[in-house]
Amino acid sequence: MFAQARSMLDWNTRHRFCAGCGHANLSIEAGYKRVCPPTDLKDAAPGSDTPAQQPDCPTRRGVSNICFPRTDPTMIAAVVSSDGRRMLLGRQSRWPPHLHSNLAGFLEPGESVEEAVRREVWEEAGVRVGRVQVHSTQPWPYPSSLMIGAIAEALPGDGEAISLNDKELESAAWFPVEEVAAALERSRTQTQGDRAAPPPEGCREGDLRVPPATAIANRLMTAVVEGYLTGNAKM
Repeated sequence: MFAQARSMLDWNTRHRFCAGCGHANLSIEAGYKRVCPPTDLKDAAPGSDTPAQQPDCPTRRGVSNICFPRTDPTMIAAVVSSDGRRMLLGRQSRWPPHLHSNLAGFLEPGESVEEAVRREVWEEAGVRVGRVQVHSTQPWPYPSSLMIGAIAEALPGDGEAISLNDKELESAAWFPVEEVAAALERSRTQTQGDRAAPPPEGCREGDLRVPPATAIANRLMTAVVEGYLTGNAKM
């Protein structure tokens, strides 16, 4: 309920004007739709109670043009080395020390989830991905994303070489699956989803940290550790 409310408030705040004509639109159906009105009382003649007719707008010519809340599809992928022994994780500079997570990014128009995984992983870390399997999804209302989780396998040889092609990541590295498994075990004591939360119980200085169990990133890492892609469980 909170997630839905969070997204709806953000969407209604950001979309107060019609995309077809630029006129102020109206929120209807408890905020789940916005429409461009054919008349508007605020534009009425002085002293008149008759709403003024608005110029023609393409959004009023069909039901399909009513403005509905948006959902932005976003991929997030646990990338495994070709031998199944390592996992690619990245970190942003604003995260707490030693916290790493899966790579993620928005889908582009006309792009499949598999194509988005391959593109984003290459753009962010320079790693080339072959096989991709969609695993699970999670709504992420900040403000309106749908996280589409996948598990991917890097191409052998030069395909696994890391090269940070943009500044989105502070660093990226291959971690042994056993090290990720230990970090996942420690994350079970972490009850807060906030990345700024203190380290989980049993975490020592320098230990790898991963997102809590409530995050899809944690679930993807767990799937890899349990042998989802390779059939060789590490936990």
